[in-house]
Amino acid sequence: MKKLLIIFSVVAIALCGCKKESNDAINVACNLPMTGYIGYYGEWIQHGIEMARADIDAEAKELGIQFKFDYQDNKGETKDAITIFQKQSMSNPDVYMSGITTQTMSILDQIHKKGFLQIMWSWTPLILDANQKDFRCWVNYGVEGTHVTQYLLSKNPQKIAILHLDILGAKVQCDDVIVPALKKQNPNINIYIEEFPVETANFRDIATKVKSFDADVIFVSGFKEHILNIAKDFQAYNIDKKKVLCSMDLLDALEEASDETLEDLHVTAPAFNIESLQSENTKAWISNFVKKNKKQPTYTEAYGYDAMCALFEAAKISKKEEISLADAFKKVDVEGVTGQVKFDANGELKDNLHIGVFHNGKLVIE
Repeated sequence: MKKLLIIFSVVAIALCGCKKESNDAINVACNLPMTGYIGYYGEWIQHGIEMARADIDAEAKELGIQFKFDYQDNKGETKDAITIFQKQSMSNPDVYMSGITTQTMSILDQIHKKGFLQIMWSWTPLILDANQKDFRCWVNYGVEGTHVTQYLLSKNPQKIAILHLDILGAKVQCDDVIVPALKKQNPNINIYIEEFPVETANFRDIATKVKSFDADVIFVSGFKEHILNIAKDFQAYNIDKKKVLCSMDLLDALEEASDETLEDLHVTAPAFNIESLQSENTKAWISNFVKKNKKQPTYTEAYGYDAMCALFEAAKISKKEEISLADAFKKVDVEGVTGQVKFDANGELKDNLHIGVFHNGKLVIE
């Protein structure tokens, strides 16, 4: 009898240890590039999150909601992302934050097997599934390809050139979204596709091919340094920039690009970056950001801020309704600095993308 009591006691203690008390911290494991060739994305995400944490701190304390973040640097390398996940998963975090794109894809199956609630920072379209606990808190990349396709078709082109970085997200967007949609609308359309590796810095050969092809409209997708170099080489080869639509990565280069380089370039852009579409709340946040940081915010910092606010809102819903954090995330509907923060059944943010064009140093609606 004593042995049975001891066994029941041990089991009871173990079960109590597994139960999350209402005042326990919500543990968030972050597996992001903080250094390396795309380290600026991780820095921007973290900066936005930490700004939001500072702003919600008083209310969070009053409600007894705590967050504990573990930031780990995967350096933009899949092997590092996998190693970091293996270590972080051992502590069973309440939220897993992964990025960027290739690094997310390298651990996605393992995240699903663990059943983690995931905040995803990935460009790859067509990867969200209503049966999983994934939420993309970045710009809605799931619909960028649709916006690109609609814009390209609006020019009634006979010839289209597509230049994109040789990474998974860009390849899927081109091969599985844009090209099939173009061909469906016009089976006879002539499409020239050029993939380029990450290390490419000189685009003169590609510019020569594009000029020879004489496309009616051109879509360019790559990291900010690629798009800037392409724009400069296009200008050198007298390729009309009015024909060029860029992926929103161009917006990452606003601090370093000259007005001359940007002039006439079109870009997919969230409402956050287009002044005429900004709410008074957004304008006030940007003004406060500039005062504190002496620079303009990137859209990724803004989405990082809203991701943290969404997580806080989910924590409040979870506590009030006594439901899981993942179920609470599905109910989030708040006005953020990037617009309405609300997710569809697959975990994709509400579509808030537009086509803009640079005129006289400003991004305006096409």
